[in-house]
Amino acid sequence: MQILYVKYVSVHVCVGGASRETGLLSARKDTGSIERKPGQGRARATTAAEDRYLSIIARRNRGATASQLSRDLYAATGTRVSRVIASKRLHETGLFARRSAICVPLTSTNRRVRLTWCREHRDWSVDQWTTVLFTDESRFSLNTDSRRTFM
Repeated sequence: MQILYVKYVSVHVCVGGASRETGLLSARKDTGSIERKPGQGRARATTAAEDRYLSIIARRNRGATASQLSRDLYAATGTRVSRVIASKRLHETGLFARRSAICVPLTSTNRRVRLTWCREHRDWSVDQWTTVLFTDESRFSLNTDSRRTFM
């Protein structure tokens, strides 16, 4: 049998107070362990059905923020959760915050012109491509706030 002293328990388990330490020693005597029992701790703010609902409305409205989703959950079920809880539940289902890609939808005319250009240039040699100057449209900002919203 291993003897645990109060000083050892308080230092290695990171708890304070003599009553807590003696409680840990008595728990060790009763169960043989000082580990927490499963099911102890704060109950989850949402049920499994509410977690699924959050995931569904997030997938339906890909542009919604976690704050908007928490308000939608409250309106639908009456369960009030914070933005952080909503994002944690989405992380559990594999959904994460991202920036939406800004792209202009192509018209049929644009597609036709692009396809024509591609067909004209598909047989170019490497020497012909070396004469082309490729440019990049980069976005530069002097301040750190880009004013982009995460979804």
